[in-house]
Amino acid sequence: MHVVFWSPVTGQTGTTSSLAAIALSAVYQSKKRVLLTQTHYGSRELEELLLGSNQREEIYQNIGLDSLIRLIRTHSQTLGTEAVQIMKDYIMSLGKGGIDLLCGTRKPEETEQEELLKYLPFIYSRLEEEYDLILTDTSFGNNRLSQQLWMEADILAVTLNQNVSIIRSTLKEYQFPLEKTIFILNNYHRDSAYNLRNLEKQYKELKGRLYAIPHLTAFMDAVSDRDLIDFYLKNMSISKQGEREAFFLRVIKLTEVLLKERGRGGKGDVI
Repeated sequence: MHVVFWSPVTGQTGTTSSLAAIALSAVYQSKKRVLLTQTHYGSRELEELLLGSNQREEIYQNIGLDSLIRLIRTHSQTLGTEAVQIMKDYIMSLGKGGIDLLCGTRKPEETEQEELLKYLPFIYSRLEEEYDLILTDTSFGNNRLSQQLWMEADILAVTLNQNVSIIRSTLKEYQFPLEKTIFILNNYHRDSAYNLRNLEKQYKELKGRLYAIPHLTAFMDAVSDRDLIDFYLKNMSISKQGEREAFFLRVIKLTEVLLKERGRGGKGDVI
């Protein structure tokens, strides 16, 4: 199952943190094997959320998309049946639980986009049987690579917030493959006038496809501290109440949807 996470804007809808929350839920609570990757040029946002912001750049040498694409480009004719095992040498294991990270590119967009367009389908096709879930954090807005990944994904997860102007402009500007699209409201506040139920009533494209990851201060702090794995390990087994309980219940439900609803938008999250 390949899920592509995308946002119409940058830095406002929590695309990367939503992806990370679902990945950690799938690994630690559903016991699935998960591969994470991202196609943001020159960014380490996803890597820092999971590894911390104090990692030296040396840890990324000879692994990740840049190194893997270089291998495929020069040895594509000789990889053969051992391709998957060879590819795993370029993927970082994040410890117990079965969560792996294929680090993103450090090259500028103008030099890397064509290579990603050419080689990512090959990479995904070889790795999809090794993982229960592949999650890709793709570049925001209207660009060729994101459009290609929309088409290749089993599910497209469009991350939004409760800013109705962003929702309105997104639905007006983009034509989504609705049969396999879900919409995620990140940092969700149920008391807002733009809650799940009201938004589904207002926008037909969202009906049956709208989910939420509620606001949780402790989660937002963990995002800021670049300490998400530790946050999950400490919190997933303790008794939860209030906003903490609401957060985990919603994330777990959304994770289950993504694991079960291949090629479909689910049944929505309006409760």
